[in-house]
Amino acid sequence: MNTGKKIVPIAIIIMLVVALGFTSTAAFAYWQDVSRVGNVVIRFDGEDANLIVQEVSSPFSGRLVPEGYVYFENDVDQVTFEYDVSIDQTLVQTMNLNVETLNIKIGDSDEYAHLVDIQVGPAKGSFEYEIFNSVVTVTIVIRLIEPIDAVEAAEKGFDPSLVNVDDSEAAYEIIKGETITFDILFSVTPRVTTE
Repeated sequence: MNTGKKIVPIAIIIMLVVALGFTSTAAFAYWQDVSRVGNVVIRFDGEDANLIVQEVSSPFSGRLVPEGYVYFENDVDQVTFEYDVSIDQTLVQTMNLNVETLNIKIGDSDEYAHLVDIQVGPAKGSFEYEIFNSVVTVTIVIRLIEPIDAVEAAEKGFDPSLVNVDDSEAAYEIIKGETITFDILFSVTPRVTTE
């Protein structure tokens, strides 16, 4: 029988999923925040701690349009959300705070999800922060990408790499007036150190 110290790794814990809903009108999207934040408990080897996620950005009211289409007073080409994230217990080592966006949909479909560009911090879709005994501010920036098909690209002299749909008019008709949703997944994992 081995009486040595038993090593218990800290498991990856899914912390929180925040669903943000947005409504689109006309060719572009009008975004209205419909955040849902649940209670989250982190379990560290029998100890409980809470992950505190607080939205600190101002409520958004306006119309999100693709870059280059800001024509009216309430039009914007990006929407920024900020969350202050902390743990309510004192940590003795630095942990990873992983933030990832998932399940992007327009209406009930993910067919045109690629037209919603989401940056988490400096990276597309996900980023890993360090969390220790302080508040981490997570910034999420959402942009809408204009649907462009091959015919439109040729007519307007766009680079063919900008083509992102088969039929831009059909894409517009499908996504107009639909709700855009995505989940934000927060998780805490042990920080791997090399010795």
